[in-house]
Amino acid sequence: MNETDADMGAVTETPGDGDRPWTLTAAAGLFWLLATGLAAAGVWGLVQIVIGEVDTAAGAAGVALIAWLAALYYWHLGRSLIRSRDVVAQAVFQALLWLPVGYYLREAAHPYMGIGAWALAVALVALVLCGPTRRAVGFGERRPFGGTEA
Repeated sequence: MNETDADMGAVTETPGDGDRPWTLTAAAGLFWLLATGLAAAGVWGLVQIVIGEVDTAAGAAGVALIAWLAALYYWHLGRSLIRSRDVVAQAVFQALLWLPVGYYLREAAHPYMGIGAWALAVALVALVLCGPTRRAVGFGERRPFGGTEA
């Protein structure tokens, strides 16, 4: 129950009004772990440039930049989920992108890494699309695009 002030609106909230389901926290945590891994991969790419282990420094710098940009996007997705913003479609799309990654890892003689990528995709999709997460972010509560009020 909220107490209200005529000028300010709701000024107090009872504890428990903003309870976040564990599935939402877990999904955000997985996106933050992915962001951390991608940021570390970008740093590793720069280390490889410094020690001279790459053929083209510009190509390695480009890969490091892409890894950092992807890390920033995954961090944003995790932050948006924690703030209960509706980013379900973006999160599911990003999770499904790990399926071909897993396939190519398996084809490149890394079967356990490929299975891990598939498990990550399934876990993210399951966490993001489960009922408590969708209700917490308000997924599906909006009118369809172009719809009119009845």
